[in-house]
Amino acid sequence: MDPVALLAFNGGLQVFASSLLGMFMLVPLQPWGKGVATRVNMKSLLATHLDWLMLSFMQQGAAFMMSRWPETASPWTAWLLAFGGWTNVSPYLLRGFGINAFVLGGSWGQRAAAGIAVLSTAAILSAWSRLLLTMLSVLRR
Repeated sequence: MDPVALLAFNGGLQVFASSLLGMFMLVPLQPWGKGVATRVNMKSLLATHLDWLMLSFMQQGAAFMMSRWPETASPWTAWLLAFGGWTNVSPYLLRGFGINAFVLGGSWGQRAAAGIAVLSTAAILSAWSRLLLTMLSVLRR
């Protein structure tokens, strides 16, 4: 798959997912939905909502770089960013439902969630390192 198309589509999909979450976050504000707020951590869901948008814009920026400087277009980099774009929000999302994925400890579920969060951060960092190093070599020409 073309890395630019992958990142552009995936980034748009994440904006859509964040928008759906935003709609869900309106439910506790309705007279008939007040019970939802007692079951979820709304601050964590807000953090998830905003993080998905930021990760989407990060992918859109990478797609722009790859489209403008084709030497930087790497399917591997694009897949790492797409993976990180979905999984990097998991600690916030899970904390919204009572699982603390920020701590690598506790139950097996909490440890698995924290492990996924670590992998997502590593994926994003390695993808951006590769993208920026390739861009640096382009700029040196």
